[in-house]
Amino acid sequence: MSKRIREIYKKGGVASKAPNGKGIHTEAFHSCVVEYLKKGFSYKEAAKRCMGGLGKKRAVKKSHQR
Repeated sequence: MSKRIREIYKKGGVASKAPNGKGIHTEAFHSCVVEYLKKGFSYKEAAKRCMGGLGKKRAVKKSHQR
């Protein structure tokens, strides 16, 4: 995971819920997830809502899209 994405979670106050690994999602996706995490949603539910709201093209890095 990039430093910039870790910073998104740190600034949002949910650093402990940041995912591990390189990641296939964009910074916009992670920013969206942090907003839902702050509202009390689980990571899984937040990710579902953000994927649906942003759509595949904005939520997943181009190199990981099929």
